[in-house]
Amino acid sequence: MPRKIFSVTRENYTIYADASLMNKDIVVTLSGGNIPHLGGVVTYDYKTKKVEKIYFDSHDGRKHKDIFLAERFAEKIVSKLPGNLCVTAGVHIDGITKAQIEASFEMCDSLAAHVINWIKDQTQNVQEPKYITHLKRDQAGKLLD
Repeated sequence: MPRKIFSVTRENYTIYADASLMNKDIVVTLSGGNIPHLGGVVTYDYKTKKVEKIYFDSHDGRKHKDIFLAERFAEKIVSKLPGNLCVTAGVHIDGITKAQIEASFEMCDSLAAHVINWIKDQTQNVQEPKYITHLKRDQAGKLLD
């Protein structure tokens, strides 16, 4: 499984994009700052074009704002994808400044561009799965004899 970690540093901190390609599908973890964590998740279904979002509660009861980075990253790359996408984001800086917040969006755009270029090189040999159609399953997914 091809995997690559990209990073961009601005305004005295770094955001990382840890990208894992699973044939046509990609999982990207955006993290950074002084306390990386899991703040939100954005998924994209290639077939239905449906985007779903999960916002996690922060430690002080508010919702994490990292979801904005995950959304922006996903919006930048979905049109270039050969398959499904899952983006997690968790970037925290104690005492973050307005300049650092503004920089995070530019950093996210830069990381998206790096990942898009990497995907182009990695997906030239994707495989189409072959399904065995003679196996029958019940409604719960259990194989029938």
